[in-house]
Order: sequence, then structure tokens, then C-alpha cells
Amino acid sequence: MASPTLPAAKAPKVVIAYLDGRRVQGFVFDFSPLREACKIFPSQTAQAGQGEAVLMKDLKAIFFLQDAAGAEAEAAATPKPAVAMQRRRLEVFFHDKERLEGTTEGYSKDRLGFFMVPEDPTGKILRVFVVNRNVKEVKWIPTASAPKLATGPAAQ
Repeated sequence: MASPTLPAAKAPKVVIAYLDGRRVQGFVFDFSPLREACKIFPSQTAQAGQGEAVLMKDLKAIFFLQDAAGAEAEAAATPKPAVAMQRRRLEVFFHDKERLEGTTEGYSKDRLGFFMVPEDPTGKILRVFVVNRNVKEVKWIPTASAPKLATGPAAQ
């Protein structure tokens, strides 16, 4: 008897970045930023038994991607909003020297991980879930401040 087909919910396309350097592309139906594990599937129509268990402790990050040419074209045609004021710019450094730069609305070192929107000129990466336990360092990038008023003899 075949395994039941997964529900028709549209699963996000992802790239799983393992600590050992592997990158696995697929789809996740059961990801939660509060859970220690999820499953990655080879396609959106995969059977339930085709999922491979993924443990957060083994990951650097999960990259959520645009998944279809139509979605990419729609995203390219839609103007991107300015960075929200509540987002903070940051750099994330991993132990293997890999680095991500982008913005976040909800970083906490006490959680399993956090979402960030990386700087991605291709527009293919929508967001990244970074696993905190495998981060070497997070640095905040100061935002541009208002121009300083000129002082001294040249300003008179």
C-alpha cells in the first residue's frame, strides 16, 4: 500500500545549509521556528514517506526561495517596499567563515533561531531562518544617521 500523498498546501522551496557544507534543495511542509526538526521533500507532490528528517542542530540556516518562474516574474514586477523602520541591519558570521548580511525584525539569541531578509541582488532568496546555536557572531550594522551640521570657520 502506497504512502498517502501530502496535503495540497503549497510548501515553500528551500535550500538547507548543513554545518558540514552540504546544500540540499527541496520543499518543507512542516517547518516551524519553534521546532527542533522538520522534513525536506524532493517535490511538492512527494509522498509522505519521501521526506528526509532535518535536525536544526545540524544546520546553519534554511534559505526560503522563490519557487516558480511566475512567482519570480511577479516579484520582479512588484516594487519592493522600503525597509521597514523596525528592521535592524545585521551581519551573521558562522564558524566556517561564511557571512550573511541583511535585516531582521526579531533577533533573540535565546531562541532556536531567527528570520532575516538577506541582501540578495538576484531576488531569489525571500528570507533565511538562521539557527542560533551554530552562529559564531552577530554584529549590528549602524543605520545611516542624519548629516552632521558643519562647524568651524568653513561653515561661517
